Amino acid sequence: MNAFRRPIKGAERVAGLLISGLRSVDFEATLVWLNGSPGIRLDIGGEIDTAVSLTVEDGRITRVYAIRNPHKLAGLDEVAALRRT
Repeated sequence: MNAFRRPIKGAERVAGLLISGLRSVDFEATLVWLNGSPGIRLDIGGEIDTAVSLTVEDGRITRVYAIRNPHKLAGLDEVAALRRT
């Protein structure tokens, strides 16, 4: 799937897009924390395909960010060590 040129706005439009895009794919979704925000890791065919980060304000999802760059996704299989510098 390619990126959209303009943001998709509205809960029903976003949900419809996500459902239609995943309808014909065998996938596994895992809830994760990404950069301190709730997110979803999508594995397709046993391989990580997409990470979705959510911004929540007043109990509602206000932004959805999808990351598909393989170089950025590579770190999701590793446990991040927390340390002070």
